[in-house]
Amino acid sequence: MNIYFLSDQFFPRTSADSEQIVSSLSGLAVSNQITLVSSKHKSSSSLSINELNAYYKTKGKFNLEFVSYWFSSIRGIEKILFAWSSITFLKQSKPDVVITRNIPVLMMVLFRTNIPVAFESYRPWPSRNIFAKKFFQRLAKKNQLLGIILHSKFAGESFKSVGFTEQSLLVAHNAFDSKDFYIEGLSLVQIREKYDLPKDKFIVTYSGRVSPQKGLFRLIKLAQVFPEVLFVIIGVEGEGEGDVENEARNLDNIKLVGWLDRRELFQILRASDVLYIPTSLMAREKAGNTVLPLKTFMYKASGTAILGPDIDDVKEVLTHSENAFLVQPDSFEDEKNGLKELISDMNLRITLGEKAKEEMDILTWENRGQLITSFLQNRLKDLS
Repeated sequence: MNIYFLSDQFFPRTSADSEQIVSSLSGLAVSNQITLVSSKHKSSSSLSINELNAYYKTKGKFNLEFVSYWFSSIRGIEKILFAWSSITFLKQSKPDVVITRNIPVLMMVLFRTNIPVAFESYRPWPSRNIFAKKFFQRLAKKNQLLGIILHSKFAGESFKSVGFTEQSLLVAHNAFDSKDFYIEGLSLVQIREKYDLPKDKFIVTYSGRVSPQKGLFRLIKLAQVFPEVLFVIIGVEGEGEGDVENEARNLDNIKLVGWLDRRELFQILRASDVLYIPTSLMAREKAGNTVLPLKTFMYKASGTAILGPDIDDVKEVLTHSENAFLVQPDSFEDEKNGLKELISDMNLRITLGEKAKEEMDILTWENRGQLITSFLQNRLKDLS
């Protein structure tokens, strides 16, 4: 199939969603002709596929097209301009299918073309507010909309509630190609030496956006309770002057690290003793920007034990005492006891990590791409 993926993002960037898009398209491109249409400023040079792959450590073989802006503007205006302008590419190329994660683009494709389109989302959009609910309720009746590609069953339930059928929803969990990230001959001891991590310390690591909205003050609270443990927070931006970073600097057992190349990040995850997914519901329920975080799959592939929340979306890929240690969300006592058990039981950590790593053998981006391809082909047949 000739598939155009329309994204109003500026590539490359450090965000998890940009990483997910490029990795996903790399998998889709194995059996499809893929074109990524994204944003750029006229003053900047056009990104090449080799540069994109080098940045994200991917092996994608797809085409790149750009909607260019003369200057930076208000982000909302840029999104609308992108949606309007990208239709030009579609009318010229006439792809078989369009995929997008952007609502303005989805609207433009539906109302200005007759090209079949699929919407990809990690968010449970219809549950966000009454306007989103009414909007997707109307879209559920449009045949031109092939369906919704979702990152979790949790999000899928939201779309089902407004009239989308089982056939029009595909849950395609994210993935991680671990074989592309191992550095042969580098032991865990050598990794700690290379990244200036103590050999004899128990290390708990978090990787991702560093903000209060992610529930990271809980990690700082854990550091206060476990002074003998080193807590590593990876993903600090700029000078790290945020509330979380400023609070963390008051403790000697917290190490702040900036954004890392994904291959470097993977090594540190492997050399850690426990990997931390914030156990607060804040990011999902209040901020609304985290549902089954992408980091979960890299965490699993690393083979290191995971401490995370016992909540619906996370439990789709993590099971307590089988491949992770899950605790009651927003219960610091439960969280503290969970970490204490992991610290004291090395065999438990090894068992959890090995099982999680084993499961990632089939959760590759290519396999995910095949799943999406089959879904789109079946939907096109159903609606023809």
